Amino acid sequence: MVITISNQYGSGALEIAERVAAVLGYAYVDRQLPVVVAKRLRVRPDAVEANEDASPTLGERFLTGLERATPELAAASTVEDFDEEVLRAVQEAVREYAERGDAVIVGRGAAAILGTRPGVLRVFLHAPRDWRIAHVCESTGATRAIAESELDRVDRARTEYLRQWYGLAFGDPRNYDLCIDVSRFTPTQCVNLIVAATQ
Repeated sequence: MVITISNQYGSGALEIAERVAAVLGYAYVDRQLPVVVAKRLRVRPDAVEANEDASPTLGERFLTGLERATPELAAASTVEDFDEEVLRAVQEAVREYAERGDAVIVGRGAAAILGTRPGVLRVFLHAPRDWRIAHVCESTGATRAIAESELDRVDRARTEYLRQWYGLAFGDPRNYDLCIDVSRFTPTQCVNLIVAATQ
């Protein structure tokens, strides 16, 4: 069984995912993915993470589109777009972890990559915005203004990432097998719900 954990920023997903992996005796896959991808691409892991966390601006997308539509520019460019290279490497790494089985994979579009194949449980953790802001402030010591800004930035990036590469709407319940509003349950209850769904 493979469990993918997708989440809105500030929902406490990492703690829940780690605990699910511990209860089930599964591999916990989170920070390993950027390292694996970086090794394949021969770049630093922080370059991979920066690529995943930042969605291109409208201007950047427009300019890239113009470049690709201009034959002389397209012909002169022999370097593959780094975004697409990272995407393919992430997809390969996620599929490899899934092939091994018994894993909890956090984020990276794993639910979209693995889809509805047998033996995959796609979980989405969410909560109201104010709850998530309060949770970020409490868990990191950040001010409310910083927490709001980071929450909006990450949610926007995740929304754009799924839309751009997979044509999916971030948080759409049709893309998951189990959606949990973490504000309604304790972390332990969330863990128990996910574990029960694997039985």
